[in-house]
Amino acid sequence: MNRMYSLALVASLALACSNKPQSAGNRASGQSRLIEQTAAGADMCDPANHKRPFIIEWDATDMSSFEQIVNNDIVLVRYEGCTLTVLDECRNESIRGSQGAYLPPEWTSGSLETIDISNEGELYAKLPLGSASLGGRVSGGEKFHMEYFVAGTRQATRDAVYTEDLKSNPGCEGATHFVHSYNLGAFALGSAQELNTEAGGSVYGFGAGGSTSSKRSADKKGGDLATCKSDSAQEIQGCKAPIRLSLREVREGENPEQAAMTQPDDAASLNAAGKVDAKVEAEAQSKALLESAMKKVIAGDGKGCLADLNAHDKLDPTRPSTDPKVPYAHTRSRCLMLAGQCDAGKKLMTDYFAAQGAMDAKTIDTVVKVDYDKMCGGK
Repeated sequence: MNRMYSLALVASLALACSNKPQSAGNRASGQSRLIEQTAAGADMCDPANHKRPFIIEWDATDMSSFEQIVNNDIVLVRYEGCTLTVLDECRNESIRGSQGAYLPPEWTSGSLETIDISNEGELYAKLPLGSASLGGRVSGGEKFHMEYFVAGTRQATRDAVYTEDLKSNPGCEGATHFVHSYNLGAFALGSAQELNTEAGGSVYGFGAGGSTSSKRSADKKGGDLATCKSDSAQEIQGCKAPIRLSLREVREGENPEQAAMTQPDDAASLNAAGKVDAKVEAEAQSKALLESAMKKVIAGDGKGCLADLNAHDKLDPTRPSTDPKVPYAHTRSRCLMLAGQCDAGKKLMTDYFAAQGAMDAKTIDTVVKVDYDKMCGGK
């Protein structure tokens, strides 16, 4: 009887041990990994759930590098877990905007927004990129308060980026997402210990005209909240800092519209170019493509501009942008230069001005040389 009781006791202990939650150990930061066993922790570092991250981890160097890239090209990133890395080599430095560019900011009348972090679940849900620096403090019981103001948004000229677009550049290895748009404004984040502020008030001096002496200092900040006001934020440099990204995944394969545009004019290629049967709709589409091309050349996206003009030319073959006599031939000549086709762009621009009959050959050469040197660097 005693032997049977002992066996039963051993079996019970073994079962209990097998059902006991296993220790997950600690992260490198020293904080517990128990959050990963909860529903909130299961997807805490899944980029699919956090495609609009705040960039609170970036210092002045990171911010400067990002702003330099967005003024010339689309930004590609590697976004894995709670880590986002800008791939600053994933671009063609000799051809500005070869993968797209960003349109000028669209300014909005924003308002002060706040985020409060009380536990690890809220940290991963609201500020996933802040887990590395804030995770240990939050797991230790510290709470955080963040304020931000969105003054405007810059959006990319491309809706999608494909792996075939990137494979020729080794600097793009590992790219998972591209920055489709990003918010401009300012933010400040700091510890909420002993936080005491009136409802609706600002802890970090929002709209105080640059004077924050009476307000709390922030652990992390981007821009200067004190300079932000709804009616003038777009005029103030301190309220134009990138604060939040909107990411889209890089798509597998080749751009289907680009592939269709290279095929003979069958039903598929004509549809890819946006051609429709109704004449009124075709004219409206043609006009929209010209407007889009003009925006892209201003943004520095030569290839995107050419794609729009090529689509326009299929819709309106009687007045193609390759004809020096049409007004938008000048736009195409500049797009060609931006896309690296400098000699072709120079010739079309020269032919365009000659067709206008308003300048002699010497003046035309001088005018063309200005754009050529600016966009092609004299090459």
